[in-house]
Amino acid sequence: MLRTEYISRLRECNTLNVIFQLTDKCVLSCKYCFAKGTHNGKPITFPIELLDQAIYQAFQTNHSYVVFEWTGGEPLLVGKYFFENVIELQKKHSTKPYENCVQTSGNLFDPGLIDFLIENEFSISTTIDGTRTIHNQNRPTNTNQGSYDAVVKTMNYIRDKGASCGFISTITKNNLGFENEMLECFQQLEVNSFHSNPYIYYEKNNVKDNSIALSKEDVARYFISEFNAWVERGKISPVPRTVYDIIKCLQKQAPISDTICTYGGRCLTNFVALTPNGDAYLCPKFTGSDNMMLGNIQQSTLLELLSVESKKMCELIDQRVEAINKCAQNKCGYFYICNGGCPYHSFIASEGQNISEVDHLCQSKQMIFDYLHDILYTINEKE
Repeated sequence: MLRTEYISRLRECNTLNVIFQLTDKCVLSCKYCFAKGTHNGKPITFPIELLDQAIYQAFQTNHSYVVFEWTGGEPLLVGKYFFENVIELQKKHSTKPYENCVQTSGNLFDPGLIDFLIENEFSISTTIDGTRTIHNQNRPTNTNQGSYDAVVKTMNYIRDKGASCGFISTITKNNLGFENEMLECFQQLEVNSFHSNPYIYYEKNNVKDNSIALSKEDVARYFISEFNAWVERGKISPVPRTVYDIIKCLQKQAPISDTICTYGGRCLTNFVALTPNGDAYLCPKFTGSDNMMLGNIQQSTLLELLSVESKKMCELIDQRVEAINKCAQNKCGYFYICNGGCPYHSFIASEGQNISEVDHLCQSKQMIFDYLHDILYTINEKE
């Protein structure tokens, strides 16, 4: 792929996702957390002046739509007053359509704040890793208690208020072999669909547990088993969106526009994660890695940092083009699905040096794609 072609693909995305890592503090001690303790003594959250600056800059980029994502740690720790300021500043600076999303652990139950977020049309999402047993193994509280019941309580409260509450599942070794039980659990929770996010061990993360991390083979095994369990259940809700999106791509032999970010191939100039001192990264998972910092919004604007002409972005674009061309050299027939893979998985493959390596999960994905491709081929032959 030529550099100009890659930049053209980036520009096809008109949405800017600004991910505010409000704090690296949390009420849980998840076994795989990439965020806890990464801010290295930075303020507990954004000072009002910096929040004002960040929101203003988000509306000044060349994108036509802005998604503000409020995450952490536990974003609800910053309290209702903080989000009141968010609403005020967005109204003050908005020049284009926008929306707000909050990703909470669900363990911090704050009805007043939740009511406020719902009233102001924030979408709220949480994490449920599977059955009560699996979830509590993966996501204990800071006092080593289970968090499952608290998360379900929060989810039900949000729904009772007439709002929706989505979730993702982080998959560890604890989930393997329990794919059907997970679907049964999620059906009982009246979930329509969910995404699964595999936990990959990275040595340089502050929080890590190699005993529950998935190997490349584990990742393929899980998603194939998840698909089989879903089919055996009659392909009813909940829909495992990760494999469902792959199937749609395979059926069309073309990419789909609403796939998750790890298959989007569009993150470099359209996603940015901010920490409470103004440091900017491509993604929250890069927080704390100096070689992946785009800059600081107090010295350069988001428009400048996300420009394809900025020094750091030029470097990262060159690295992604190199990674994509390695895919081409390997004669992979599935580029239209994964778009060269996730930059963070390339980062892991390079041991934290760059994002130009082949995605750490490339072999896993090919096994999944091959399996699903063969299933679809067999169905078509029978028809």
